[in-house]
Amino acid sequence: MKKSIYDVKIDKLQEWLISIGQPKYRAAQIFTWLYQKKVVSFLEMKNIPKALAESLNAEYEIFQPGVKQKFISKIDGTVKYLLQLYDDELIETVVIPAGERTTICLSTQVGCKFRCEFCASGMYGFKRNLSQGEILSQLLIAQREGYVITNIVFMGTGEPLDNFDNVVSAVKMLNSPDAFNIGARRITISTAGIPEKIKELSQLGLQIELSLSLHSADESKRSRMMPINRKYPLKEVMSALKEYSIKTKRIITFEYIVIKGTNDSESDVDLLIKLFHPSEEFKCKVNLIPYSPVKEMEHKRPDSKEVESIRQALEDAGINVTVRHSKGADILAACGQLRIKE
Repeated sequence: MKKSIYDVKIDKLQEWLISIGQPKYRAAQIFTWLYQKKVVSFLEMKNIPKALAESLNAEYEIFQPGVKQKFISKIDGTVKYLLQLYDDELIETVVIPAGERTTICLSTQVGCKFRCEFCASGMYGFKRNLSQGEILSQLLIAQREGYVITNIVFMGTGEPLDNFDNVVSAVKMLNSPDAFNIGARRITISTAGIPEKIKELSQLGLQIELSLSLHSADESKRSRMMPINRKYPLKEVMSALKEYSIKTKRIITFEYIVIKGTNDSESDVDLLIKLFHPSEEFKCKVNLIPYSPVKEMEHKRPDSKEVESIRQALEDAGINVTVRHSKGADILAACGQLRIKE
């Protein structure tokens, strides 16, 4: 099986070009055709020699996952793809239009190891990491269908920092002027909290946004809801996030899914206020997200008054907080739901 060209970094492509007697500047030309003009054949690359196109075709393939299913929400226009990979594994990708901003939510793994009790992504376990090319192909599919993507979030199925190398190389391709040329500050990685990887990310100088899937400020409750907290306690995660914020000068976003009767009590809110006490050296914002019910799970959605009460309490405490409503409820747009159904 030939290697997917989307899995190749530009420096490796340059090395290969030199090895076959071609100038390395051809790599930038090839990337422009692939990622900006979005060709699906090497022979469409008009400013490279035909012999080089034939050599590329012999060495690499332009592989795209197949679109197994596509749904468009009648409520808000959210689009969900169920994509089939080369080994028949399935992943989900979501396109979220909102005025002038259109965000794509990318998956990074087939399944998930971490089995958060409220999330459908890990219900059938973890299969494998996605390659750089499989991550990028999700965006290419949406762009080829005419969606003008302005923002990228790594918030789909899987834990991005558990697939660190492939996610980072994909981010670099997204940001590269020779590839997608998307500004770093329009790219967000969401993590359940792996301190050493957060610290490693802070050393790369990428200037991307970082968000934490928090969902409880109570260590014991978070450990029950999110087993990853048993290995990486919130205290350690917060320390790593503080380091990231200071080093990159980025505001950390905390995602808090509000689940009725689980993490919405007065004591839960008090712990949140204590955790987010404003600090000049560690700026953050909080997104409250009303839970989207999953048929296979017993958790319940809070009513709007309960969410508003939490929002007001955090705002009164001086915390930057917004309510973010889930999109695409009528097309199973929450992570993992469509894959489970299939």
